Amino acid sequence: MGKVLGLCAVVLACITIGSALQCFQCKFTIFNIPCHTSVVPCEGGQVCATIHGRAAGQKLIKRKNCVPQDKCNKNDTESFLSIKYVTSYECCEGDLCNSAILPSAHISLPVLLAIGSTWFLGLL
Repeated sequence: MGKVLGLCAVVLACITIGSALQCFQCKFTIFNIPCHTSVVPCEGGQVCATIHGRAAGQKLIKRKNCVPQDKCNKNDTESFLSIKYVTSYECCEGDLCNSAILPSAHISLPVLLAIGSTWFLGLL
């Protein structure tokens, strides 16, 4: 019975690994002030990004979110309250890769479940 439960956990972990890309979302911050983030799933064709807004040569605005892949490594000109600023998109393609923490430091729940289940099965 224990082996069957362990096998089910491994299968569930493998199914979850194929789920949508997860990215941090920070709707808006200025002058690099820390921003409250949440985790959001991306839609097909989107990647994680950190978006910087610059005006007069200064980084003023920062956001994090999922963006269409065609925005990556491009600049857009936008305006807010009649002030024009340039946005640049720094993109990445791993779960939660648009954080300040190195992507390799993240261990997803499915991977952790698979490792734990394999260890548990070895004990039986």
